[in-house]
Amino acid sequence: MSPGFPELWSGDEDCTITIEKTHAGIMQLKIDFVHFTIKAELGVPEKSLFRLYEFQGQPNRTTGECDEDAMILGGGESKFSLCGQNHGQHIYYTLSSKTEAREADDLAGTASTRLTMRMRGAEMPRLWLLRLAQMPLAYSAPHECLQYYTADNGTIKTFNYATNGRHLANQDYKVCIRRNTKRCSVRYAPCDTRAFRIGPVGEVPNVIDPAVSLTPNPQVWSYITSWMWGQRSGRSLRWSPYAQHYSDDDQYRYFGYGNFGVGMTGHGRQRCQDRITIPCENEYFVTGQYYGVGVCDPHHCGNTFCPGQSQESCRIETSVTPFAVSIHFGPPTMKRNPEENIGMCLKYSQQHCDS
Repeated sequence: MSPGFPELWSGDEDCTITIEKTHAGIMQLKIDFVHFTIKAELGVPEKSLFRLYEFQGQPNRTTGECDEDAMILGGGESKFSLCGQNHGQHIYYTLSSKTEAREADDLAGTASTRLTMRMRGAEMPRLWLLRLAQMPLAYSAPHECLQYYTADNGTIKTFNYATNGRHLANQDYKVCIRRNTKRCSVRYAPCDTRAFRIGPVGEVPNVIDPAVSLTPNPQVWSYITSWMWGQRSGRSLRWSPYAQHYSDDDQYRYFGYGNFGVGMTGHGRQRCQDRITIPCENEYFVTGQYYGVGVCDPHHCGNTFCPGQSQESCRIETSVTPFAVSIHFGPPTMKRNPEENIGMCLKYSQQHCDS
């Protein structure tokens, strides 16, 4: 917990703990973020838990980078960093299975893991309370699942999701849902009308397939023309979302479906550099595409989860197992408006097999 909890803390030194496995059967470390608000703004009149709403823990709202305060877990390729407002969130972190030498006459032991709360700048009120649990294999999350939900119904949020938030940069992880007894599919729906905001890099989205007429600037029309030319000169008029994996230098990697936003009317297929991915029921199915028969779009970005649909009818259902949502937010990048990049909040509900 933060020093002096539940009072807000404004120090500028680092707090570090070393985590040792209690026994060899431990596989993961689960962290529940009971309270977590770091990188706060100034001007809190009363430093207490009950005035927490008075300040706003945020990363760099232009780039999404945790460039000052941050929680840093582990190191190397498995390092996980977090900042902003994340109370109610959780993670499953896979602990190292490597051994390391100890002092003379001691047997070699499992490598330890460091958890550091890095604080930069005084007079910035912060608050955190973390619950740590070491998990044996029977209680661990599935492989490569940073978050794991086991209930029939729940809510999935990207880190630092808040009305004044901005999705974090350098996020590449999977949220998994345990398939429960007599449940054969899962349905996702946005939490509210503003619960999906993942804007493009730069001033305009990279559009290749408009579903409805729009009036973009000449730069966007060049994207559309290039797409049409490439499709006509290729082997097939049908674009497949799975073809993105055929080549590492494929210029059409990670195209998804979403509203264009940023002052443009319409929706369609565009390059989702920052995106969420939900496995498709089937690669091909009929949708209302402007250029003929549509395909499944597993990638989602833009300013709505369901382009062209009302809030009441907005939902995506899939029976592809394991049930999972993948989040990919790239490196720190300048974006025009933090309000267009607050991230994602989805409600999920597992459906009965006879529904």
